[in-house]
Amino acid sequence: MNMLEGVRVLDLTMWAFCPSAGAVLAEWGADVIHIENAKSPDPLRTLGGAGTLEPGGAHWMFNHYNRGKRAIALDLANEQAREALYALVREADVFLTSFLPKTRQKLGFDVDQLRAINPNIIYAKGTGAGPLGPENHRGGYDGATWWHRGSLASTVMNVTNTTTPSGMIGHGDGMSGLVFAGGIAAALFKRERTGEAVVVDSSLLGTAAWFNAPAIIGKAVDGPNATMGQYFPREMGQWSGATYRTADDRYLGLLHLGDHQAEFVNLCENLERLDLVDDPRFASPMDRMTNSSALMSIMDEIFATRPLADWKQILLTSKGVWAPVQTVEEMPSDTQIQANRMIRTATYAGREQPIVMPPVMFNEDSGPCNPAPDFNQHTDEVLREIAGFDEARIAELRAAGAIV
Repeated sequence: MNMLEGVRVLDLTMWAFCPSAGAVLAEWGADVIHIENAKSPDPLRTLGGAGTLEPGGAHWMFNHYNRGKRAIALDLANEQAREALYALVREADVFLTSFLPKTRQKLGFDVDQLRAINPNIIYAKGTGAGPLGPENHRGGYDGATWWHRGSLASTVMNVTNTTTPSGMIGHGDGMSGLVFAGGIAAALFKRERTGEAVVVDSSLLGTAAWFNAPAIIGKAVDGPNATMGQYFPREMGQWSGATYRTADDRYLGLLHLGDHQAEFVNLCENLERLDLVDDPRFASPMDRMTNSSALMSIMDEIFATRPLADWKQILLTSKGVWAPVQTVEEMPSDTQIQANRMIRTATYAGREQPIVMPPVMFNEDSGPCNPAPDFNQHTDEVLREIAGFDEARIAELRAAGAIV
């Protein structure tokens, strides 16, 4: 369902955070035009030398964060290329960028410069640590700004009882882009209702703080007694929120929050251990809490008797919440993933690539999952269709080096 049909987004971004916001808007039906430097394409296309500028040759990560867009290439250091950009700005609803203030001003696409051309355009800028403050001119990446500075690496160290922060790449970009896309959609709604076009800001640091809010707030309020984001030995936990090893050295996790009696009885039925219901140690939620260690030991023995695949079938109709501890390789074949089409497939130069969909559906549809564009694929098309340039003008731009 094209929720944003008729909305045009100019996506002058690089890498992953802000492009992912554009990809979400494209899945929601917007016409998103990814603008790249004619002389220096989006570095994600050729990440680590594993991608090329050949048709269908872009790196898989570029394809993930830029699917459904059209691609043009402009050399904005060239005055004629800026004129072409401004022609597109006049016909656009949203301008999305990941560039820092100095670059935006130098190349002529900062807020005031574009508002002089189109006062109604929604200007959306994604940054590392926010648009205000002494570091607003510094860039950011999710591995540094979201993961390290955003307290997530430290929280993971606490939860796992490790002493060295782990590396991370890619997780913060997608989550931050989804949040950013929501903000842009809200701005479009505001403009539709009131006529006011606002500036939308989102940052990796702000998204990290939101994401880790329980640990941040819990520590501030509860101090040394904080439980959120802290390590707890398994033996100190409750049976109803533990992970259990299966016969094939896999794991499943129970999360019977509240330990409701009906769910416990149903679990015992599925496990063919109704004797546990009659055991006075486990007769009520309070009894099970008091004797959690004993019940956990019994559950360890039970789950160790069968492989994970068996337990997935046995617990399929269980009333309580549980989940297999899945690997990334297993995700595409997960029955719920398949039923809801959360992961689909696109083909690039004859090679199939999984495409993970944004986690929002409209009328139970998460989007068309169109492929990502090749470098410079739509430059002529976009300049003709939106800017209104004829073939002679496009040829002049090419001869001047404004486009390729």
